[in-house]
Amino acid sequence: MPNVFLLGRPGCGKSAVFRILEEALRAAGYKGKLTRLDDFPLLKQMFDSDTEFKRHRPAPGGGVKVTDDTVWDDLIKGLDVQAKKLQGKDHLLFIEFSRDSYACAFKSFSPETLKDSLVIYIDAPFDVCWARNVRRVEKEREMGHDSHLVSREEMEKTYANDDGNNLSKFLNIPVIVVKNDTDDVANLKVEMKNVIAKIKEMVK
Repeated sequence: MPNVFLLGRPGCGKSAVFRILEEALRAAGYKGKLTRLDDFPLLKQMFDSDTEFKRHRPAPGGGVKVTDDTVWDDLIKGLDVQAKKLQGKDHLLFIEFSRDSYACAFKSFSPETLKDSLVIYIDAPFDVCWARNVRRVEKEREMGHDSHLVSREEMEKTYANDDGNNLSKFLNIPVIVVKNDTDDVANLKVEMKNVIAKIKEMVK
C-alpha cells in the first residue's frame, strides 16, 4: 500500500485534513487500516531523555529550542523505521512532519517508504499557524493534558520559510498543494476534492 505524506507548518491543519480523508475513505467503502505517523512523539521522547540539554534548551516565553540540528535527520529516520514496520496490504499510512527544507528531509526516507506514495502540502500562513498552535496548547492544558508549545523562536527559525511550494521540483512522487488559511472546514473540504479523488484511486 502506498504512503501519504501530510506536510506543512505546525498548525497548518494536518489533523483536519486527516479527518476529512478518513471520513471520505470510509464513506467510499475502504475497510483497511488507517494509521497516522507523526514525528512529534519522537521529538518529545528525545527532549525527555535529553536531561543534560545537549540537543535542546528551554526557550524564553515557553516551549523549547533545538540546539543540535541533527535532531531533524534523526526524526525522519525514526519515521522511516516505523513506516517500514507498519507497511502492508490494506494498511494506509499517513506520515506527518514539518520542516524548513523538505528537500533535505526526504533524502532520509528509504525507497520502500517513498514508492508509489503521495505528498500533500498544506499551505497556511505562518501567523495563522502560530495562532492555531497557541490555541491548541491552551485548550489541551485546560483539559489537563501534558502539551508542549513549540517556541515562537523555534517556529520562526524552522518553519517561517519552507520549500513546500517547490516540492514537485525535487520529488519524483505526486504532490498536491492544499490551501488552508481559514478555519472554515467547508472551504477545506472543497480544497481537498482532488486529494480525495487521488487517494481513492491509490487504494483500489
